[in-house]
Amino acid sequence: MNEHPPTHSPAPSIWPVTLATGVGLAAVGVLTSPIVTVAGALIAAGALAGWIRQALEEAAR
Repeated sequence: MNEHPPTHSPAPSIWPVTLATGVGLAAVGVLTSPIVTVAGALIAAGALAGWIRQALEEAAR
């Protein structure tokens, strides 16, 4: 028969959307306010850390 090995796909994640939101907010902040830039950078940094942590946990399985 034509059997394929099981494929692994990553779990659904909110981190890519969160990272994009943070980067977008930081970009808008460059044009408007330093406070918005900092808020966007913090969101982006937190999202990147969360996404990496999730990827490492998935890789360990």
